Amino acid sequence: MSDASDLTIAFIRKRPASAGRVLAAMRPAVAAAFLESIPTRFSVEAVAHMNPRPASELVQKMGVTAGAALVRDLSFAEASAILRQINPAVRNQLLEELPRRLRRDFAMSLAFPTDSVGAHMTTAIATLSENDKTSDALDLIKQMERDHVDVVIVINDKHKFVGAVTVTRLLRRPAHIALADQLDTSCVTLSAHARLDAVTGLDAWDDYNQLPVISRHGEVIGALSRKVLSRAHLLEHADSDASAPSLAESMIDVLAASAAGLADLLAAASPTRPLDLGDLDER
Repeated sequence: MSDASDLTIAFIRKRPASAGRVLAAMRPAVAAAFLESIPTRFSVEAVAHMNPRPASELVQKMGVTAGAALVRDLSFAEASAILRQINPAVRNQLLEELPRRLRRDFAMSLAFPTDSVGAHMTTAIATLSENDKTSDALDLIKQMERDHVDVVIVINDKHKFVGAVTVTRLLRRPAHIALADQLDTSCVTLSAHARLDAVTGLDAWDDYNQLPVISRHGEVIGALSRKVLSRAHLLEHADSDASAPSLAESMIDVLAASAAGLADLLAAASPTRPLDLGDLDER
């Protein structure tokens, strides 16, 4: 990797919010080419700080493989917000490049209104029956380590909610104890069609980091985490803000951090030609 690229990446890692503002001020095609020229994990750091609307314009200009890699590595809430802004034909191409389970989760999320629980829930949940034991639950959680499961949801043979047990509680219980003997049957469940505003202030968030989500017919179909709920509110606020930062504001912020980093970040994807100011949108 060149010294210039190393400098760009160092700048993004140090000032990701500033990098995101500069990308938003660039012409989408130029910014997209730049993102494709650096490792995805660094693109994610900058794009995660962008408003979903300009971020979606960049993703649409990227190649399908690169765009899908970026979507895959963003948080689920951030990626969902961006996908909602993308042309359906392009969005379908991106989804086809994703792993099956992630593709399914996005498809389900996009079927719900953006301000609903269903749009932000995860379907990667740990479900067991009342007859299963603590050891069964802990084994399942270990298998789902990457999904950050915080609660085991107990269901009946019709996939209806019976109760819930937090991972913290399970870790304190003997391995042979049945889940039926340690259930919280009063755990609040959320309707997938409920508005986010309606569930934000629930007292249940004091006891649970994740709450079960149910369909209109009462089947457990997912879970909503407190972290994702908070992030969804931030994204919704950002998307409703019509006034994007001016180029001047972005430049001042970036120059205060690293003039050299800004110069390299604004370099075109081609290493032989420096970017002129015509590559920036006038905002």
